[in-house]
Amino acid sequence: RSRGGYGTKACVIADGTGRAVAFALAPGQAHELPHAIPLLARLPGVPVWVVADRGYSSHTFRQHLWDLGARPAIPPKINEAPVACPAPI
Repeated sequence: RSRGGYGTKACVIADGTGRAVAFALAPGQAHELPHAIPLLARLPGVPVWVVADRGYSSHTFRQHLWDLGARPAIPPKINEAPVACPAPI
């Protein structure tokens, strides 16, 4: 079903060359953020940068990335205070 009904989201984590490392399937009505930390754990090491879209914009998630030793490149949502985020290339 679609149009606001049931669907499926594929949450994918990729390495620096764009190759998929791991993925998780999420229900269409659920948020992707709960899948982000388990997917990060599937990487062979700590990433230097974590690039994500606004859907992953969360102070708690950014803090988790900093605590790991990674730098988040996640733009803030429109209704959030600005955060340091590298400009897109």
